[in-house]
Amino acid sequence: MAAPLADRPIVIAHRGASNYLPEHTMEAYRLAVQMRADFIEPDLFLTADGVLVARHDRSLNATTNVQQVAASDPDLFAKGTQVGGTRQYYIDTLTYADIQKLSAVSRGGAAYSNPATSPYYDGTESFAVPTFNDVLDYVYDLYTSSGRIVGVYPEVKTISGAATYNLAIADAMLTALADPKYGGFFDGSFNNVFLQSFDQSIVQYLSANSDLPVVYLTSCPGTAAAATAIAQYADGIGISTGQATQACIDRAHAAGLLVHAYTVSLANPALHDTLYARGVDGIFTNTPDLGVASRDALYPVPEPASLVLLGLGVMGLFAARRRLV
Repeated sequence: MAAPLADRPIVIAHRGASNYLPEHTMEAYRLAVQMRADFIEPDLFLTADGVLVARHDRSLNATTNVQQVAASDPDLFAKGTQVGGTRQYYIDTLTYADIQKLSAVSRGGAAYSNPATSPYYDGTESFAVPTFNDVLDYVYDLYTSSGRIVGVYPEVKTISGAATYNLAIADAMLTALADPKYGGFFDGSFNNVFLQSFDQSIVQYLSANSDLPVVYLTSCPGTAAAATAIAQYADGIGISTGQATQACIDRAHAAGLLVHAYTVSLANPALHDTLYARGVDGIFTNTPDLGVASRDALYPVPEPASLVLLGLGVMGLFAARRRLV
């Protein structure tokens, strides 16, 4: 079995426990935490009035009941954009008040929740679209009430050709994480934050404007030189499960890059074991319970004294990268 760069790989709840409850809802995040995920992952867009909300798609059509609500709400309907035969409702054209009218739903498919088969909901429930502050408040309150540290792994989503908007998401995210009400909980000292984006310019911006570890969602670097180049501005790469070959992982590790692979779900659960055995440093999974079980079988929970050493090792890893920049 290959070794990860970190002492123990992490389990990242991809959009929460999204194979069991509608993605990017507080209920899905809470379930992921109950299943012992190490990190929860909110994707971030900004509303028209500047509120960060957790959604994967710019359009709300696939993951909310916006079309149903807009059918009887003329003001909301007017904010839609006709694209071919479908009226799309984009987050950046709606206010947060508009979004508060909606309920989140599952996009369906084998990788996401289905109320007909999930033991956690039956489809009659209403799920709010959370803000990033909702997520941070929850994680921080969990820490202050129980001492448990669960990490956040926010992604800056981007719109093609909208550089100013994209940077505004990044700035709003950094501002939220630095809010004094959290007492430095998200400043990196607890090893409980990763930042991520598919946009190289955003990754470089985050690296230059924050001391938090940054992961570049990209394809596998094809050469050692390409991996070394990424290591100048990122702490790790996020790659698809299909690209997470042993050669790719080894090449990234040789350059000092963490490797986090996405996405494992009920559609491909055996990949948990496969990827952890290859030495990935973390897996984005829609089934955090299965991810935790797989990880713990290969990497047993360390003794309390070892946890301290593990934390120091991860901190040193990030510090080493920062010294290279």
